[in-house]
Parts: sequence; structure tokens; C-alpha cells
Amino acid sequence: MNRINNVWEKLCDENLLLIAIFNAAKGKKKYRNVRRVLAEPEKYARMLRDMLSKGHFKPSPYRVDIMKTEYGKEREIFKLPFYPDRCVQHAISLVMRKRWDSSLTADTYACLKDRGINCGIARYNMNHKVKRAIQSYRHRSVFVLKMDISKCYPSVDNEILAKRNRHFCKDEKMLALLDLINFNGKGLPIGNFLSQLWINLYLGPLDRFIKETLKAKHYFRYMDDIVIMSEDKSQLHQWQWRIMNFLWYELRLESNRKRQIFPLGRNRAERGLDFGGYVYRHDSTLVRKRIKQAFARRRHVLKSVPSYMGIVQHCDAKNLIEKIVNRDNDMDLSQLIGKKIERPFEGDNIKIEAIVDRPIEILDFTVRPSEKKPDTLYLKMQIRFEGKKRFVGGGYQFLCEVLQQIDKSNLPFNTIIRNKRGYYFEGTIDEE
Repeated sequence: MNRINNVWEKLCDENLLLIAIFNAAKGKKKYRNVRRVLAEPEKYARMLRDMLSKGHFKPSPYRVDIMKTEYGKEREIFKLPFYPDRCVQHAISLVMRKRWDSSLTADTYACLKDRGINCGIARYNMNHKVKRAIQSYRHRSVFVLKMDISKCYPSVDNEILAKRNRHFCKDEKMLALLDLINFNGKGLPIGNFLSQLWINLYLGPLDRFIKETLKAKHYFRYMDDIVIMSEDKSQLHQWQWRIMNFLWYELRLESNRKRQIFPLGRNRAERGLDFGGYVYRHDSTLVRKRIKQAFARRRHVLKSVPSYMGIVQHCDAKNLIEKIVNRDNDMDLSQLIGKKIERPFEGDNIKIEAIVDRPIEILDFTVRPSEKKPDTLYLKMQIRFEGKKRFVGGGYQFLCEVLQQIDKSNLPFNTIIRNKRGYYFEGTIDEE
């Protein structure tokens, strides 16, 4: 077993910490604390280096938010400050991730570079490999074992995870830092950057057990969702109990009660395998119903269309594209895939109540049909308020009707929004 050593000096390198700060800031530049650090990144990289080298870094307490998922479940999301906690975790990833990733089998795909549901490398393309596995049973029946782990992240045993970290690293200072983060709470906190990497390490022995001991040929794992295909139904039942025993005795985890073994359907009248956003059958691969419905709701939002196109173009969705995309956006597939989407509205979202009766400057706007209420309009305005760019949106019909009559060449202009049985621009209706 190859354990890496002498990585603490790499972690405390100022240039690496600077890269970690920029990586941690991706997609979060709208937050004030992030902008404060990015204003002087070299200064904060030096401070972070001194904090680590002198042993002064201590993980901050988590802030817990409750979030509802699309399935109606409530999840606890644990949040840490951007600086120094998230920056330190990104720095650890830069140092350790190559060794961590090299320990994983080719059958796990989530949160891994150059792997994924539809990545460009066929060996690590989950969608491609599931289709190939089904095609290998073209003229034969195939059964599917589908199971996932009950409360996987909160149920992780921190002692076992600490031992797993020692399988890959023998630098005592790095291990002490990993332990500080690992034992900062029970299990793996959802929302922690390292949690999505550590869950793959934690379940790595399970992958090895299924591939090397059980000799499962067609095995796929996406985070805690497990799928195994076989012609032998009784063999799948045996494997199910052996996997459950391995989870409990080796990893202190349990499978939930939704585990099932079922025959894979040959057409749409029979049951398919719902996995990774697609529904697989012998004769077709379709996109999951919830994704299709979300795509239909957001078909007018041009910045969302390419994201959904990236999903549906990898399955049998020709009619879906024709019905949802081409009809409403008057574009062909090649235009949508290669189209660069402009994001004109900057700054934070602000409620209209906060700007009523106060001077604003309108910089840009869009007015379109509402997706939720038929025969009504929806507007989005880029404004400058109190010297900062903000944007506001909503179904304010008086405002929509006025903005539809304005030539954008006259932008920007100053105005005040009033509220009298509905929001309107000052001077556009009789205020008496």
C-alpha cells in the first residue's frame, strides 16, 4: 500500500493556498465575505499559511440550515465560513485528491474529476456503461438489484474514516489536520466540501468487495446509490444479504428498506431502472420524469436550456426536444448546445418592498409571459440602488405594461416605484 508522506510543506505553500482560495470562491463571489478575501488574496494566503504552520487553525462551528429536497425530504445542511475553513478544505483537496482518486474503482462516478453521468471518457461515463451493460443482455432476461444506504452521510463512523485516511497518508501533521475536520461533528456533514470526497473513500472497500469478492460484472455506484445487474435472480438475493452484512460489520452502515430486485423491462409498459437521472429499459433510455417536467417549466429561461439539453441529448429524446425546445425557442439543437448564454443581471436579488418610495436607476429589464400564471407577464429589472447593482423580479403588471413601451436605447433612467393597490412607476398613473 503506497502511503504518501511529506505533504505538509506542500499544504503550507503560499501559491497553493492562493489557488485554493480562488477554487473555493467559484460560484460564491456574490457573498460579501468572499469579495472581501478576493480583494486581497495574497494577504489572506499569507495569513492562512501562518495559521497552518503555527498550528493555530481550528475548525469553526457549523451553522445548520434545514432544506427541503425536490422529493419533499428535509435535510440538514451544515455550513462553514468561507475563510479560513472552506479555503483550508480546498487546499487539502489539492494536496491529497490525486492519491484519494487513484484508490477508487472505475465503477463510482460522483464528485470525481473526469468522471460522471455523461463525461467525455467512455470508461468513466456512467450513462454509456449502463447502456452497454443492458445491451449485453439483448436477447436474455436481466434482473436488477437496486439499493441505497440509509442516512449515509450522518451515519459515517468517524473512527473508521480516520483509519481510512491513514491508508493513504503517513504525514502526522496532515493526519492531525484531517482529524480536526473529521471529528468536528458526528458523521459527514452534508454541505462540507470534503464530505463529498470522503464518502467515496469511505465506501471504497464496498466497491472492492463487490467487484473482487462477489465478482459482480455489472456494478455501478453513484454516491450511496448502488445498482448491480445479473441474469441470476437467486445470485442477486445472495449478494444483497452479503452486501448488507458487509455494510454493517465493516462500515457501520445500513441499507434502507427500498432495496429491490426486479426484472428490467423491455418496453415502456414494463418497469425500467431509474438511476442517475435516466430510466433505462432494453429498448430505450428516457430522461427521468421530474427532469422532463422541470425542463418544460424552464423552457423560456435561455440560460437554463443548455443545461437540460446536456442531459436529454444523451438519451432517446428526439420528440421531447422537438416538443419543448424547438417549438418555443425557434432554435435547432446545434444552436442550443453551442450557444453562449448571457447573464445580464448582476448583484443581489432584492425584494420590491425594500425600494418602494426610494430613488432607483433602471439599467436593464426583460418582460416575458409568466410560466406560472397564464395571460400574465413577468419582469426582471437590473437596477442601481444605494450605489450598488441589484435586480428585482416579479409579476407586477403595471410595471410590465410601462416597460414594454420603453425603448432600451433610452436606458438608463432614474425613477421611483410607488405602491397604491399595486406597484407602479411614479407619474404613470393618476395618484389622486
